Amino acid sequence: MAIGTGLAILGGAIAGSAIVGSKAAKSAANTQAAAAEQAGDVSMEVADKQILANKESLALQLAAEKEALDKQLAAQQSTLDQTLAAQERAAAAGNAAAADALNKQLAAQQSALDQTLGLQREMYNTQVQNLRSFKEAGEAGQARMMDLLGLSGNTSAPGYGSAATTFKVEGFDPNTLFEEFSAKEMEDDPGYAFRVAEGQKAIERSTAARGGLQSGSALKAAARFGQEMGSQEYQNAFNRFQANKAFQAQEYGNAFNRFTTERQNQLAPLMSLTASGQAAAAGQAAAGGNFASDAANALQNFGAGQAGAYGNYGQTVGNIAAQQGASQSAALGNFGAGQSAAYGASGQARQSAYGQQGANLMNIYGQQGTSQINALTGAANARAAGTIGSANAFTNAIGQGVGLYGMNQQNQLMNRYLVSKGY
Repeated sequence: MAIGTGLAILGGAIAGSAIVGSKAAKSAANTQAAAAEQAGDVSMEVADKQILANKESLALQLAAEKEALDKQLAAQQSTLDQTLAAQERAAAAGNAAAADALNKQLAAQQSALDQTLGLQREMYNTQVQNLRSFKEAGEAGQARMMDLLGLSGNTSAPGYGSAATTFKVEGFDPNTLFEEFSAKEMEDDPGYAFRVAEGQKAIERSTAARGGLQSGSALKAAARFGQEMGSQEYQNAFNRFQANKAFQAQEYGNAFNRFTTERQNQLAPLMSLTASGQAAAAGQAAAGGNFASDAANALQNFGAGQAGAYGNYGQTVGNIAAQQGASQSAALGNFGAGQSAAYGASGQARQSAYGQQGANLMNIYGQQGTSQINALTGAANARAAGTIGSANAFTNAIGQGVGLYGMNQQNQLMNRYLVSKGY
């Protein structure tokens, strides 16, 4: 009984120890699980703070990048504005210089034209002045000749119309110089008429002396005498007719020559003066023509010079505009390239910032997940360890109880053996 009682007491102690061990194991497991869960919560808070800090860092990076981009864009815009303004000033200065050069060229050409025209006008006036007296003398001679010819309106002028009279010889018809010799001219010839009359008288006296004026013989004698006289005197009368016509023609010609000479002597000086005036007028006209031709050439050269000056000015202005356009295009191209590069760099920086943030978030979320998994695993492990510890406590207690039961059985067998042997 003493051994059995001791065993019972010992078994109760073992059972009590198992219960205490089980509770201790569960308490420790719960404590570890709570610590693991608290560690998980702390890791969540740390992760949230890391995420917030990462977001704030990203915002600061983006703000700094935007500020840098804005400064770059502003600097590029300022550079572009300054470049365009400088190009505009250069173009304006070039255009002003071209306009000044044009004005100087035009002024020089105008001065040269004025001097040329002034010299030509002076030469023309000198020639006109030199020929003026000859022209005035010619006009005076022409006026006097017009008076003598009766062609002017000054009818009271001395000798008015005297040079316009027709030549004639009083009592003589010049048309008679063109008449042909005929029987009438022969009969009108004084020599022929005289000889015929004298011969007729001689016949009449001869026949009268014989008393036969009307006889046939007398008539035949008279007819024969007339025929013989006409035959003999025709040539003489013709010669005298021709000689008379020649004399009349000579006298008429001499009178005409005297008339012509007098008229020529009267008009020749005036015609000479008129010719001198015509020559002077022709000289003045030639001077005027030369002046007009030279002036036209000067004006043509002036126009060509002005056209060339304007052409050069237009070409210069066009070149300046082309250069300005090319420079502006290059400046705008550089500006666009700079902005594109700035936006590209900003985009890359933003992309890098977002990528870095994503990587950081991935690390944070990965660490957070790991911490959560570790916390959950630790809590589960703690709980599992508590459960196992509790089970082990009971298992050990059971083992100890079994051991004690075995010992008890052995002791009983031993006691029986000893009793059987008499001990």
